[in-house]
Amino acid sequence: MNPLARIVRLSAAFLCSNLARAGIGVALALVLGRGLGADRFGAWILCTTWASTLTIVADLGFGVLLTRDGARDDTDPVRLLMGALTWRLAIVLAPACALTAAAGLLSSDAETIVALRVAALLGVAGAAYGCFGALLRSQPPWLPAVLAVETAWLAVQVAASWRLVAMGRGLVALVTLATAVQLVQIASALALWRPIFGARAAPTRASPGLVPLLRRAWPFALSGIVANLQLRVGPLMLGVLATPSDLGWFGAAARVGRAAKLAPQAIFAGALPVLSREYGRDRAEAQRVSHMLGRALAALSTAVALACALGAPLLMRLLYGPQFAAAAPTLVWVAIGLIPALSNSGRKIFLYAAGGEALVVKWSAAALLLQVACGALLIPPLGSAGAEISVAVAEAAIWLPLRRAGPQKVRLKADATYAQVVSVRGVRL
Repeated sequence: MNPLARIVRLSAAFLCSNLARAGIGVALALVLGRGLGADRFGAWILCTTWASTLTIVADLGFGVLLTRDGARDDTDPVRLLMGALTWRLAIVLAPACALTAAAGLLSSDAETIVALRVAALLGVAGAAYGCFGALLRSQPPWLPAVLAVETAWLAVQVAASWRLVAMGRGLVALVTLATAVQLVQIASALALWRPIFGARAAPTRASPGLVPLLRRAWPFALSGIVANLQLRVGPLMLGVLATPSDLGWFGAAARVGRAAKLAPQAIFAGALPVLSREYGRDRAEAQRVSHMLGRALAALSTAVALACALGAPLLMRLLYGPQFAAAAPTLVWVAIGLIPALSNSGRKIFLYAAGGEALVVKWSAAALLLQVACGALLIPPLGSAGAEISVAVAEAAIWLPLRRAGPQKVRLKADATYAQVVSVRGVRL
């Protein structure tokens, strides 16, 4: 199967998995909301939010790094796994213990306090499974099966949660069940490890190289921080510089934009392991595939943008009601911004695969600063539309620099990194 066909196959798997998980999430919310009532369901949200926060804090960029490096034939997945697990557990255990100790300060309800303490274990288990999941998803032939197993366990959680609610069990049992599902997913990953990695699955005596590994993961962590700031700076600035209505219009239009990105984001997820493997084998072929993918993304983003822009007035009325008709111009600018944003995201995936994550951080940070500067100028007179214009301007401004960050520069950096820190069975590459 050629690289583009593999990307299409993996993208379809990610899209189907994401849609299935969205449906499972809605089903779980309905089961728990109806069974627990508003107050206890709110306590469930509190517990899972704290657990996910622990997992996010411990990410450290390994989610992307392990997927990229694990896809290459010249890396040792066991060393990657051991190193990432060591760092994540070292980072997450202290805040997990703090959450356990401070649970009584976060709630006065005895059941919620116990559930928060169980949620600390849920956060630790989630951080650990993230290492396994990222490495398993780095293997294109097995990725659909891995996604299917993960989705199946989430479906089991919904069914078991419904049973617990029907039996009159409470919040603690439900959070314990969520933790058990994470632990079972780790067990499933261990069962799949040898079939997926074959000869590379055996333990190695080589040192995991903790400091070099963290140094390589750090740009991915910074990139994630910048990306989160880019999503949140608009609402934060609107809260200070505009009216509550502007903030509401911005939020409504942004949600439509996020829905429009579902298919492209699945393509990005499927492209990373394929491009990373191709870059390790044939850099010219990886670059050719990246260019073809970029053209396809440009056509897709333009079609999505036109649909959103032309249908903006009708979409906002249908989805949110007549009171959101004034948000139509904001959605038009969301649509315009999709074209450079999705094109830039495709280029960033290639740079990730080629070892150019530092360049991604550099230009993403530049876009963030420009977004803030434009927002300060445009939000006071234009409100929510000004916030989205600032996003479009920032993404358009870094479009050309990202493409000038050519593979020649990235290749040298990637080769130096691998020569420094990667070894198989203790033999330096």
